[in-house]
Amino acid sequence: MGRTLIVGCSFVENIALKHPQPHQRINTDRFLLLGTSGAGNQSIAARIIDQCSQEKFDRVVAIWSGINRLDFPIGRALHEVQPVDKMGYPAYPYWTRTGETVWYHSGGFCLSGTSDQCPKFMRDFFYNQYLGSSARYLTDLTVLAVLSAQNFLTAQNIPYDMSFIYDIDKRYIDDKIEPGCGKIDRSSPWVRMIDWQKFTKMTPPYEYALAQGRLEDGFHPVFDCMIQWIQQAFDIDLKS
Repeated sequence: MGRTLIVGCSFVENIALKHPQPHQRINTDRFLLLGTSGAGNQSIAARIIDQCSQEKFDRVVAIWSGINRLDFPIGRALHEVQPVDKMGYPAYPYWTRTGETVWYHSGGFCLSGTSDQCPKFMRDFFYNQYLGSSARYLTDLTVLAVLSAQNFLTAQNIPYDMSFIYDIDKRYIDDKIEPGCGKIDRSSPWVRMIDWQKFTKMTPPYEYALAQGRLEDGFHPVFDCMIQWIQQAFDIDLKS
């Protein structure tokens, strides 16, 4: 059997990092899971292209993040001079590297990129981007990311499937997840260019876990629930 790449934000990262019992371990010979907390959709698309340029995959699954999340690319050299914590790790943990590019993410609860933890020059960028943003602007950034991934995977003849982590047609006005999620603006003509047939018809993982009372922190599905959702949505048994 071939290898499958699964890319996303913390919903994917949590699976890769949390293996509570030996019988729950992911079969890493068959599956590569790459996710970063707070990641936006531009960096997810870049990660798909970057990883597929390094390794052959028989299938790719993209679990897209929040419409409202922003990514900003900087060079690796600039990233490496940013503040570190007492253990020597980057003080701001929400970033993804693809080649010589490091993507800083605005996502996380209440948009972590606007916190003091984030380098000031990046904080200012995120602040000003959101100050002048609209639902159409944020939607179009996500659509460009999805289209770039779809076009790349089609050109490379790599089978793929997709989903969002939540219902992108719903607003969560009274929920702490709203700042990092957001509703898609379907008035954008770009939205129609996406091949929506490649998206699972399964309920997104956030709503799936919410309905079962299986959210571990009010947002992320517990380990077994996310494993179960992936199996039902994509017919993938990560432990096989």
